[in-house]
Amino acid sequence: MLFGDPSTFAIECFHDPFPNDRGWVFGQMAILVSDGRLGDIAEPGCMLNVTVGHLEDTLCNIDNLDEAEFHELADAELFELLDRALYGNDDRSSMEVVADAVRYRKFDFLTNGGESFHSTESFLVARGQQLRLVFKDCDGALYSSHFSRAEFESAVKAFIAWVAHERGNINA
Repeated sequence: MLFGDPSTFAIECFHDPFPNDRGWVFGQMAILVSDGRLGDIAEPGCMLNVTVGHLEDTLCNIDNLDEAEFHELADAELFELLDRALYGNDDRSSMEVVADAVRYRKFDFLTNGGESFHSTESFLVARGQQLRLVFKDCDGALYSSHFSRAEFESAVKAFIAWVAHERGNINA
């Protein structure tokens, strides 16, 4: 399945119909953006329910992703700022680490958002109705893509609905 436009923002996914009685939907997925791919579409048997939870959190928080301090930052600068604030092992005090986590956690996109994304880090920020996704793939290459909030919400909601539908196709 493909939800969205791969030249801007799309979710590619497949259902691996592993029987279970818990309603877990297993499959493969990745995010496609302009010239990059976030996630490992070849990773089999990923629990897509985990990723759905992360995406639902993003939808609930999307109105809070616009920070003026990010508007003029280059992609590498934005990535490094958020990476350091959330995952940096540096000389900040425990209080500073907690404060940074509280302030910047909302920008984390799918880092640890399911098995497909275990080797990546990704951040999503807004500028008005435009979103910018910056991420590093498993090889450490930096990617960035800009797309409309409407495109993002449409693809994410379609994916979430598809996973909900696929729950009904699981044989315990």
